[in-house]
Amino acid sequence: MRYRVLYDGNCSFCKWVKGYVERLDTQGLLYFEKLQEDSGSYFNQTDLLRELHVVSENGRIYRGFSAVRRILRALPIVKWGALVLYLPFIPILGEWLYRLIARNRGKIWRFIQNIRRKFRICSRKNHAFPV
Repeated sequence: MRYRVLYDGNCSFCKWVKGYVERLDTQGLLYFEKLQEDSGSYFNQTDLLRELHVVSENGRIYRGFSAVRRILRALPIVKWGALVLYLPFIPILGEWLYRLIARNRGKIWRFIQNIRRKFRICSRKNHAFPV
């Protein structure tokens, strides 16, 4: 089954994660669409900006942590490991963690950029790792 994934095309963190997921999607089951380009048939922009939305071919809608689980189940390399996310009490923790990350995605992206910048500086000084 194919899935339409609506993500924030203005969010650097979202685009970065999308890039990794696309590399893992070897079967081409995920179709990524910027939420800014959504025609508004299912959702309003406020809902779309609040959390990730995934729509299946049969029209079922997954939001937030449920959307993440659905995406991971579609990726062949992590499909079986993703089943852990369906165990009892994991969705409660997963939903809390998803909301924390979603609220702070800008801060998380700046942290990632700082780490990348520092790694590049270290690698150039030591010439240990080609960049």
